[in-house]
Amino acid sequence: MLKDWISETRPRTLLLGLTNCAVGCGLGFYYGAFNLYNLFLAILIIITGVLLQILSNLANDYGDFCKNADGANRVGPIRAFMTGAITPSELKRAMALVIIMASVTGLTALFMSVSDNIETLALFVFLGVIAMTAAIFYTLGAAYGYKALGDVSVFLFFGLAAVIGPQILITSASGSGVEFYPDSVILGISVGFASVMVLHVANMRDIDEDRIVGKITVASKLGHKASAVWHLILFILVVSSSFVACFLSHKGWEISILAISLFPLMASVLRVLKYVSQSKYIAQELKFTLLGTAIHHVAWLIVLTVDFWVYL
Repeated sequence: MLKDWISETRPRTLLLGLTNCAVGCGLGFYYGAFNLYNLFLAILIIITGVLLQILSNLANDYGDFCKNADGANRVGPIRAFMTGAITPSELKRAMALVIIMASVTGLTALFMSVSDNIETLALFVFLGVIAMTAAIFYTLGAAYGYKALGDVSVFLFFGLAAVIGPQILITSASGSGVEFYPDSVILGISVGFASVMVLHVANMRDIDEDRIVGKITVASKLGHKASAVWHLILFILVVSSSFVACFLSHKGWEISILAISLFPLMASVLRVLKYVSQSKYIAQELKFTLLGTAIHHVAWLIVLTVDFWVYL
């Protein structure tokens, strides 16, 4: 049973929420202060990000179930909920539990950081509610994920919010006030496009099935070849925004660290271009896209660490 639940959370995807928030926390340490208090705050922020990722995964499976979107032609992995090992009522209870857990960790982080600023506290609470609502209604209710709007949501919440939000919270806890910086915004854009790449390659895998069940995604609208081109464009946007962030606010030579870290993601993109119409091969690239984005994010943590301890 535990194995079923672990599978249902999609452990590989959690790397996305973890490393995205970690980059934001790294920026917070860089512009704020590194101490045990802020380290505990960062852990709470990252846990909250991972929980929101889990909520999104559970809600996605439940929504697809309600709409009969996972049919016999499915190329992606078969999860416990699809086999009946986890019932719909159990999945709904799990979603409720994750919402409670994310609320507890998120609110604790907010009170540790901005409890003395009611306006900022209220804003972050509002954003948290919006983030959880967006996770739930990706395939439920309005089901905007079925209307080619999932990419926008992922860019905003797993990119901009995941990077800028933690940076603001940690710098605020450091006594620097509510501030954000140019590289935080630009890096949030880079992380956002990288997150969209992960969603897009998953949607490329499901193009044929999504068209059968009427699920509209950017990939299903573009088709195989145009989707591959868009995937390449997304990669170029990730690279260019990452390099610009480094060039503007950090040392020029550190771009070499980022460039090396992007080789695994680039290799995955080239394979997507090669196997553009072969879903079974595209399916294998999801894990490599996740891993490639995570490596890039870790490289940014290295850059921030070097800058913090060597140049500040």
